[in-house]
Amino acid sequence: MRILALEEVTFWYPATATPALESVSLEVGSGEVVALVGRGGAGASTLLLIAAGLAPRVTGGRLAGSVTRGARAGIVLPTPWTQLSGMAFTVWDEVAFGPANLGWPEHEITRHVDRALERLEITPLASRDPVTLSGGELQRVIVAGILAMDPDLVLLDEPTAELDPEGARAVWRLVRSLAGEGKAVILATSDVDALPGVADRIIWLDQGSVRALGEPSLLAEDAMCEAGLGTTVAGLWRAAGLGAPYPLTVVDAAQRWR
Repeated sequence: MRILALEEVTFWYPATATPALESVSLEVGSGEVVALVGRGGAGASTLLLIAAGLAPRVTGGRLAGSVTRGARAGIVLPTPWTQLSGMAFTVWDEVAFGPANLGWPEHEITRHVDRALERLEITPLASRDPVTLSGGELQRVIVAGILAMDPDLVLLDEPTAELDPEGARAVWRLVRSLAGEGKAVILATSDVDALPGVADRIIWLDQGSVRALGEPSLLAEDAMCEAGLGTTVAGLWRAAGLGAPYPLTVVDAAQRWR
């Protein structure tokens, strides 16, 4: 089922002449994980804001083209402290804030909050004040708050930026689990080494336009390695002067070497 469709979308932030996104078309279906990669300013965060319905409604600016959403969306921004409600004094209440504002009955709120805390492995933090948390703990709380609202479209902007390697792996496992439940996930990340095991499709954004779109093997192509956006293994293989096609992962490299 189609969850989101962008057709020839161009977007300008207020008081800017150059578009942050230009002529972007994209369809995302249920159960699909789409990863956005690119250098800073490529337009990934803007695309997520548009997908969430926040641009231009909240950000201001001007949008051309069409955006069709077939589901409720939830977005996690790269700065988790900016998404705190400011109305909760425990992690449990913070995660419950969204579902409560949706007007759900108490038993449904409890079920979804407890499940979200469990999935993010932060149940022991339930009674903590959110302002006392580390950056990584807070990032997981914000993700839990979004999941507690049970969106069909999950939008993640650098979701592992504040996490240690173990926490990052937990988030990537969660992303695949969400896709397995039929949710659509669009994420922007600089952790390209995680994407071969996470994403179904890769979109390479460059200065607001889609430069390439394809399977995760795209991350081992010469152009992406040259741009510094290939996986570490592909980049090392290329730097060593070994022949293309470059291996995507360590497993691929070991098979090639044999």
